Amino acid sequence: MKKRITAAELMSKLNADPKFVVQRAKREEEHQKRVAEFRRAEAPLVEELRAAGFAVESVGSLLNTATPYPKALPILLEHLQRPYPGDVREVIARALAVPEAKFGWDVLTRLFRDERDDERAKDGLAVAIAAIADDQTIGEVIALARDPQHGSSRLLLLSALERSRDPRALAALMELETDPDLVKEIRVILRRLKRKR
Repeated sequence: MKKRITAAELMSKLNADPKFVVQRAKREEEHQKRVAEFRRAEAPLVEELRAAGFAVESVGSLLNTATPYPKALPILLEHLQRPYPGDVREVIARALAVPEAKFGWDVLTRLFRDERDDERAKDGLAVAIAAIADDQTIGEVIALARDPQHGSSRLLLLSALERSRDPRALAALMELETDPDLVKEIRVILRRLKRKR
């Protein structure tokens, strides 16, 4: 039987391996470079948020706060329509994933439909749409979820269908259960819904 080693022993062994140390340093350098590029790209939005009274270091700061930020939402929605890199647009969209952002429904769904270049941005938009969807807009969510051109981002729309009390949402989930991109998640959702009944 092989002797088990502790995490500390494993780290000590890895730190003694020059190849591992070089690879780790390279990964850390690449990570720091991506962070710096992200901060540089988001700077105009961060400046505008600060000028509006929000003490943020990054747009991502809004994702980690329990304090509502309704006055920031119009700023976020306006910046989401600018040509930021995909990772910045993703974070902006996720920061709009709050019920108070419902006023931006038309813009968010248009941007989702039009997004072709960046999967991260499309995912962020799907998260925002699912968060603000209600029974008045569920028909549009169903149409987006049915459209295979939206790829795996459709998975992120399913939470709105699960949450909806509109009978069309359940019918859509059952219809989409055969969609190869959605089948696993929909089966989980349908089991959860069955247990709740």
